[in-house]
Amino acid sequence: MSGIDVGEELGARAAQARALALLRIRSRALAVVITPAAVAVVLFAAGAQGHLGGPVWDGVRWAVLGVAVVVLLVAAAVAVAIARARPAVSPTVPVAEEGAPDLYRLVRDLADRLGVPAPSAIALTPDCDSWLEDRTHRSSKSNRSSRSNRSSRSEATAEAKNTAPVLVIGSPFLWWMRVAELRAVLAPVVAGTDSSAHPDIAAARRFVRGLDAAV
Repeated sequence: MSGIDVGEELGARAAQARALALLRIRSRALAVVITPAAVAVVLFAAGAQGHLGGPVWDGVRWAVLGVAVVVLLVAAAVAVAIARARPAVSPTVPVAEEGAPDLYRLVRDLADRLGVPAPSAIALTPDCDSWLEDRTHRSSKSNRSSRSNRSSRSEATAEAKNTAPVLVIGSPFLWWMRVAELRAVLAPVVAGTDSSAHPDIAAARRFVRGLDAAV
């Protein structure tokens, strides 16, 4: 195994570990939200069976119930805000495969050589940079559908491809670089689609994008 393969494997493992840590934090936050409601259910069930009786326990039951209702309402408001938030999307111009077949062929060849999923689409940006952009968020899909009125068949095909991120390429790269230089620049970026396709990493990214958009 070459040093590049070892580096990519270690990078993928580190990304997965960070994603799992973030998902654990989300699970713990959900557990904290549910805990008051669970305690209230236990207290009321105990009272209905004749246990933990008396005015003191009645007051405790209703106090815990009030706390549980407030916590659940706040959590629901936060969840709705995150779901309705629109993540920031970099200013890009989508490139159709019919308009740049050679570029798509180059990217797919890179993905095949690296053994990773090919990006779902290609877009151009005026920046001197290249990155993968996840556009699986609900608001991103609604924005794209509102701007295009294509046939149902093309929409279904695009929906099936949306599982992979979009490859954003800096337009100066296409102007200044030779094909070999462009391949060298895009290779490490395209290699990131493997980590992006991992369900844990994808879920963590969607969660972070939702939080970022809500804030």
